[in-house]
Amino acid sequence: MLKNYIITAWRNLLKGRVFNLINITGLTVAVACSVLLFLTADFQLSYDKFHKDVKDIYQVYFTQNKDTETNRDTPMPEPITPVLKSEYPEIKYISRLGNGGALIRYKGKQLEQRLNYIDQDFFKIFTIETSLGNKNSMLSGLHDIVLNEKVAQAVFGHENPIGKTVELNYTGQSFESFVVSGVTKDLPYNSSLHFDMLVRFENYRDYQANLDKWDVGNHSVFLKLREGTNQAAFEKKLVPFTNKYFKENIENLKRDGSKPDANGQVFTINLLPFAENHFNTEVGGLEGNQISILYIYTLLAIVIFILLIACINFINLNIARAFNRAREVGVRKTLGAGKDQLLWQFLTETSLVCLLAFIAGIALSSFILPYFKQLFGGYISLKMLLQPAELTIALFVFLIISFIAGYYPAWLMLRYKTVQVLKGSVNTTKPGKVRNALLVTQFALSTLLIICTLVTWQQMRYIQTKPLGFNRTEVLSIPLGPNVLISSGNDTKSRPGIHALQLLRNALQNQPDIVAITAAHSNLGLGTDGHTSTQGVTFTYKGHEIGTNWLQVDYDYLKTLDIKLSNGRDFSRDFPGDSSALIINEKMARQLGGKNLLGSYLPVNGEEHPMQIVGIVKDYNFRSLKEKIEPLTLVMNTGKSVEYVFVRVKSQNLVQSFDKIKSTWKSLFPNDEFQGSWLSENTERLYKGEKSLGNMFVSGAIIAIIISCIGLLAIAMMVMAQRTKEIGIRKVLGSSVAGIVALVSADFLKLVLLASVISFPIAWIVMNGWLQNFAYRIDISWWIFLLAGLLAVLIAFATVSFQAIKAALANPVKSLRTE
Repeated sequence: MLKNYIITAWRNLLKGRVFNLINITGLTVAVACSVLLFLTADFQLSYDKFHKDVKDIYQVYFTQNKDTETNRDTPMPEPITPVLKSEYPEIKYISRLGNGGALIRYKGKQLEQRLNYIDQDFFKIFTIETSLGNKNSMLSGLHDIVLNEKVAQAVFGHENPIGKTVELNYTGQSFESFVVSGVTKDLPYNSSLHFDMLVRFENYRDYQANLDKWDVGNHSVFLKLREGTNQAAFEKKLVPFTNKYFKENIENLKRDGSKPDANGQVFTINLLPFAENHFNTEVGGLEGNQISILYIYTLLAIVIFILLIACINFINLNIARAFNRAREVGVRKTLGAGKDQLLWQFLTETSLVCLLAFIAGIALSSFILPYFKQLFGGYISLKMLLQPAELTIALFVFLIISFIAGYYPAWLMLRYKTVQVLKGSVNTTKPGKVRNALLVTQFALSTLLIICTLVTWQQMRYIQTKPLGFNRTEVLSIPLGPNVLISSGNDTKSRPGIHALQLLRNALQNQPDIVAITAAHSNLGLGTDGHTSTQGVTFTYKGHEIGTNWLQVDYDYLKTLDIKLSNGRDFSRDFPGDSSALIINEKMARQLGGKNLLGSYLPVNGEEHPMQIVGIVKDYNFRSLKEKIEPLTLVMNTGKSVEYVFVRVKSQNLVQSFDKIKSTWKSLFPNDEFQGSWLSENTERLYKGEKSLGNMFVSGAIIAIIISCIGLLAIAMMVMAQRTKEIGIRKVLGSSVAGIVALVSADFLKLVLLASVISFPIAWIVMNGWLQNFAYRIDISWWIFLLAGLLAVLIAFATVSFQAIKAALANPVKSLRTE
């Protein structure tokens, strides 16, 4: 019986080649795009799930309920980890994690790598496979080091590294000896944790100085709770601990009018589930790793939209074909075919079409996968579809589409009586409410995607063109790697990088295209080195706790960045006392009271060593436009390194200036890669996720519209075929081609207009919610909805009118004779 169903289905498939080809084409495109988008979302959702007992792993963070806002911070003080471990048996393992970089040297070979500082429990918290060494004894010595496979291969080649001594420079001053105690396998791409080298946390910068300081946070803390421990209950048990060790913080917050939470607390220690780390943009987690879960929902929504639009095409075409096959169904019923047999016949035909479309879709997705990864990035592969969960979802989607697209048309035909079908009294020209509803749904989704695309494009254009308060088109940012910092020389060990800055100044300052050169401890935007960081300080001023971002800079910082002063002056070599001077932004000035601040002293380093305000700069966006401008204090770099050099050039010859600076760098530092980039590029990198989202909206909208038009074209062909006689009679009675086209197209255009109206409020709700992620955002304009509606109508009209004109131009005599 099944064999007979398949043979009959294949014959019908060949008989209706045009409509089946349209069906297969639309569904193939939908499947190919949906597979790629689904795998992208699936990859993101799989982040960190490979860790054993990931549900029990947490990152520690502070919550401060201030008077106007709630702050959540992950930097922890050094003593908190050992004290938590000793006082709470619910903690099974706990480890600190500090970030840094270092030069590793072995037998004359020297490499710059990422260095992290951890406790031994780190290997018990996270699932990290080892290729050499015993995990239980790794880092048992204070001067042990663990390498990942790539670094071990680069440093040692085929030599066994275990027990070998390497030299490490992680201070920017001198090399120290470390013994390799283990080699780990490289972590997968869907890991929030990535490292090149690991050493004990006791080697972390300023470790001894901060060992007893509870008010200095400079690293992350991760812990693993014992199985069965409830997160919320454990957080409540941390309240006495918090009150004991952070008493001063709590008193300061209460003094400044903080608003307690539901439990009456103003300062708490909380736990962030590590399984949610990748999507938690509110707390921060591991720096530079988080993305909004909204992007994943968007991807999945686009997948559903595209598949739904393709399914609607499928159903509408099957309904139209089912009516054309009405007499066939009637004859089958007369010859004794039961309802179940006819139903299975329709389902078999539909499944065959779906199977062909799914196979073609996966083949197409394999072909476009390299281009997709180039456009959107990511590490997806079609092998991911073979995993049990993904394979189950794919099979479920296949069965659902096959069932719905096959069952409804069959059910519709089986409703009619056999005699009625054979007499031809079934009305096949009436479109029906179902077809109309499906068309409306289809174009409502398409219009929704058009609006989302327009809003995303407008917001990204706003971000790219909004003045940030500094010059980002003519300023080049150059990271100074560890090797360059070491070359600062013995006379500047306390300020690594200053010597490198001076070398660049001497080499470039007489060049006609160079306007100014400076340096700072932090970059603006996200440079090619992939690092971004901020530093903050708090102090008490006039009985209130003041918090500010803290940026160490060198001379000419304001001139180079073209940052405007609103009052006072810049740091100057003519004022030796500027080593203890401050320049603040207007936001900081308002926090301090905003009046007569020039010449005032702030107890930033304590009452014994106050620092004087010499200038106030206009507010500028030193962070992403997702965040509002915060208080900022600039201080002359006197005690720590500068890690970024900024060079401002004239606007006439940007490319030539870039090449000149790069060649100068190569002549001064021949062994170090030049990683310079324009600040405009740095700021754009901050919105990589948003740009990808915009590209996905554009791609999804185009694909959805194409699939909708394919379906609409097929329906129009069917309608024109059914109304051939009517069109012929109208032409004989004097109707013009334009009149006939308008008459035939009107029914479809009404549906598209209705779809647009339905999509407007949904699109506004969705995109208004997305825009809330930005502190600086556009207002959604009315013309966006008008433009989207017009586009949908024009596209639909062009699709339908093509067939309508063809039918209207046909010879009416031939049309009537055919009827």
